[in-house]
Parts: sequence; structure tokens; C-alpha cells
Amino acid sequence: MHVSDLAPIGAVHGIACLIALIAGGWNMVMRKGTETHRAVGLAYMLSMVVVNISVFAIYKFDIASFQPFKAGPNTFGLFHWFAVWTLGFLAIGWYAGGRQDRLVWAYLHPIMMVLSYYMLLAGGINEVFVRVDIFRAMAVASAGGSQQFGQSPLIGMVHTGWMALILLMIIWFIARVSVWRWQAWRSARLATGLGLGWLAAQ
Repeated sequence: MHVSDLAPIGAVHGIACLIALIAGGWNMVMRKGTETHRAVGLAYMLSMVVVNISVFAIYKFDIASFQPFKAGPNTFGLFHWFAVWTLGFLAIGWYAGGRQDRLVWAYLHPIMMVLSYYMLLAGGINEVFVRVDIFRAMAVASAGGSQQFGQSPLIGMVHTGWMALILLMIIWFIARVSVWRWQAWRSARLATGLGLGWLAAQ
């Protein structure tokens, strides 16, 4: 594993990534709406802010353009723009979290948080293939010996699989929010009906 070349800001970035990975994964599978969910969500939010803000201090490598392909150090490119988009997802998701009694925000909260987690792990996939020797060798072999990782079918397949999983997760959360909102509406209608029935009996 190649971590000896990490600068202090890179170490901070890496530690924050691990915290976000654990906190985000926990909140994906655990019960929603609890105090634990909110506390872990806050840990995820803060660690992701550190992750993405620290990106703007890292310029070891980035992709400036694809046609023509231009990449290298000291470039504000694709990975930095990913950080901008992720901060946007986080901001919308966090804002929506406190407004889930309203139709649009109820759906936007899980969607934006899932998308931010997608961005986190997508970056993690790239780091694993760059820094872990066995995976780096597999990526190079799948690219026919090329060191250009963008040409590796293996990395492309892993990213495609992760994208498919995220799409399924978004569909799942949309379905759960729909069921929750329908149950809340049904309970409100029932409570209203019982209240009117009680008044009529007086």
C-alpha cells in the first residue's frame, strides 16, 4: 500500500474519509428518525465537509479535460469539481433533513445523502486501485499494461456496479418515503374521522 507520500492534509483527508465511510454506511442501514440517526448523521456531515474542503488543498493530480486528455499536478479539474458537487448534495440533504414533513424535502433528504455517499465511495474506489498494490496490478493488467487507469475495464466495471447499487438504494428510499407519507396521511384521516365521530355523539 502506498501511503508514505501522503502530506499532512492528505492524512486529514484520509481519516475524515474513514469516519464518513463508517458513519454514512451506518445511517444507510439503521433505523431512521431516531436521536442516534441524527447524531451519526451529524458526524457524517462534519466529516464529509472536512473531506471535501480538504480536496481544495490537494493538487497532486487531477484531470483538466478529456478531449484533448489533459491531466497532472497543480490542476483544478474533475476531482475538485466532484468535491463542489458533493458539498452541494450535503447542503441540500442537510437542509431537507429538518423539513421532511413537506413533500419535496422528504424525498430530497435521502436522495442527496445517498448521492453524497456515492461520491465518497467512488473516490475511495479510485484510491484503492491507485494505492493498494494487488488492486493496482489488477487494474494495469485489465488495461493491457497501460498505467492510464481511465483505460482499465476493471475499474470501469467496479464503478458501474457501485452506480447500479446506488440507483437501487435511491429507488428503495423513495419507496420507503412514499409508504411513510401514505401511512401518515392515512393515520391523520383516521384521527380526523374519529374526532368528528366523537363530536357528533356529544
